Amino acid sequence: MTVTGKIKKYLDDQGLAYEIVTHRQVYTSGDEARAVGTVASHVAKTLVVKLRDGGDVLAVLPASEKADMHKLRDILNDNHARLATEPELGKEFQDVELGAVPPLGELFDSQVLLDTRLENADEIIFAGGSHSDSIKMSGEDFLKLVHPQIVDIVRVEGETVY
Repeated sequence: MTVTGKIKKYLDDQGLAYEIVTHRQVYTSGDEARAVGTVASHVAKTLVVKLRDGGDVLAVLPASEKADMHKLRDILNDNHARLATEPELGKEFQDVELGAVPPLGELFDSQVLLDTRLENADEIIFAGGSHSDSIKMSGEDFLKLVHPQIVDIVRVEGETVY
């Protein structure tokens, strides 16, 4: 599967510059970074967070980092927030390959939380809906496209976990 028509149409309709980067099939965002020739901190990985009410939130952070579910639950004011399961992803995100959800909240009717570490990125690369295509765009255009809530959602080693 390549970038789906739905994703491409959505990006084209927004009128912002982007590039589709085709690469070997990869299944982790760290491998995606290597496949497109950049460092993992320049690749945005998208985690789908399920809310108690059944809704979804897209949590976007650098591929080099891990999400802190305690921080996410606090931000979302939902002690039951959790990562979506593979069956849930397969059912709710049928237009994309499992594990290749792009951080396009409007397209999926989901709020987007963007980690502060990506807020000032010159360039952002993210999954294009398949394991062999990524989308590359300027960080400024990404912020215009996604309109995220910018928050700290990365787990920091040595931080007190409650």
